Amino acid sequence: MAKNNLEDELDDELMADKSEDIKKKSEEPSSELDLADTLADQLEDEEMVKDWKYLKLSLEQENTNNYYLHVNHQSHGFMNYLVSKVLKCNGVSFAAYKNTSLSPANIYIRTDGTRDIKLILKEAVKLMRTEWKGMGNAVAAMKI
Repeated sequence: MAKNNLEDELDDELMADKSEDIKKKSEEPSSELDLADTLADQLEDEEMVKDWKYLKLSLEQENTNNYYLHVNHQSHGFMNYLVSKVLKCNGVSFAAYKNTSLSPANIYIRTDGTRDIKLILKEAVKLMRTEWKGMGNAVAAMKI
């Protein structure tokens, strides 16, 4: 009897080990494409966890009235919105952005030289905040 119980216990352990191996193999990607999909999913999950609070900017002066504003980790939608606010500021002659996956987004700003670029950017941010505050008030007034 003791022999059968010991054999049964060993058989149970071996079966458990085999089922764990099978489970591990089924969880592992079976090809390079599956591995790429798995890694992409993990990166997306990590990005969703990030809580961006501040916008990282760097300003580069090309010459007297021409500037490049480098903006990290922003979409086309936000960049378009930011450029629209910069264009509404006094002293701006031209503004446009370029956003690619290879480098941070860049906003090219040409001023007429009557105002400092930092004052122009502060005014653009103020316009954005005013609009967001108005949108927040409008949403708060909604009744569902």
